[in-house]
Amino acid sequence: MASILEDFRHEVTSVLGAKNSNLIRTHDKNFGSTGDFSFPRLDNKKVWGHPGDLSENDLEDALKKVESMKILRLSHGEKSVYLWIDRQCAFRKYFSSNFPLKKESQLESNHVVNKQDSDKKDLTCERVNIYSDMLQKMLSKVPGGASTLKFEVVTKKVLDKSDDVRYISVGPVLGQNGKKESASLDELFRKVYDALESQDCERRDESENESDREARLRALTKAQIHFMLTSSVPSAQVKLDLTGRSAVFLLYNCARIVQILYSFEESVRDGVYPPINEENIDFGLLDTQEEWELFFVYILPYTDVLQEAVHMGKLHKLPLHLIGLSNCLSRYYSRVKILRDPLPSLVPTLHARIQFIKHIHAIILDGLDVMGLQPLNKL
Repeated sequence: MASILEDFRHEVTSVLGAKNSNLIRTHDKNFGSTGDFSFPRLDNKKVWGHPGDLSENDLEDALKKVESMKILRLSHGEKSVYLWIDRQCAFRKYFSSNFPLKKESQLESNHVVNKQDSDKKDLTCERVNIYSDMLQKMLSKVPGGASTLKFEVVTKKVLDKSDDVRYISVGPVLGQNGKKESASLDELFRKVYDALESQDCERRDESENESDREARLRALTKAQIHFMLTSSVPSAQVKLDLTGRSAVFLLYNCARIVQILYSFEESVRDGVYPPINEENIDFGLLDTQEEWELFFVYILPYTDVLQEAVHMGKLHKLPLHLIGLSNCLSRYYSRVKILRDPLPSLVPTLHARIQFIKHIHAIILDGLDVMGLQPLNKL
């Protein structure tokens, strides 16, 4: 997937005559009032230094040169300049080259990921194992990976560091008493499994057989443990929280997409909806605030999240990204009805939304794969 966000920031930075693209802030909320991007006003000498050739009055014309995403309008605030993107153009440009989601070929890599004390059975070492496996997966997905050929995922301070090794320090797993957790992975698995099983009794499908139920609960348990251990900065301590259900929520939201897609295909077979012609999908019909948030905050930056994890060791950003995507998706379900009446005027938007959630599903599956997890296909 192309990093359109990164291209946009670099283009705007170039137009402004700046060197640091970090001056271009990407927003994740309040799009209506503060736009999609912002940067300090050009008359802010503390930020920009000496005045350049570009004035505030010439700014709008200069920004028309930006090609990665079309700027619809800008506004000069007291301290910042706010930019609004042409959403229809952004949707169409992205999906013209990124639908269906391109699976990055598993790149042959010389990168080596070593793990310190990975053979021990405590939860801190399990955290090391999970992070190490995630990193290895990311290195096979991100073109170029990193210039470093060797990574060390460690639990102890390294005194004699090598220049050609990138070290990722992993903090301990703490129990409820604030001390290092002594329980084994098997013991934690049983605690989480039992808690999920108890809750599941109230909502399970009575027609589900026991073997399928056990497989589903085991998948949910593994996912909850992985998210529990990896959703914090790697070097930080992690205190076990057996009440969290973010991973369970994510997997059920993923299953809901599968359910919607199945219902749509079933309706197509029954002649309720016409089949989708992928050549004629108009993603510019995606016009709700929820669709823009899903697209701008979670779809566009996905590649950047993987690259940041590899280049800066921020492996926790992936589970947090997936959790945020899941929460946003839940709001979308509650406010937007995807399978609408099959009126000719509504079908083009329905088709665009079906392809949209297919793309979201593919991103979730890719993220789960990086984390060594399996999705659910039914609620």
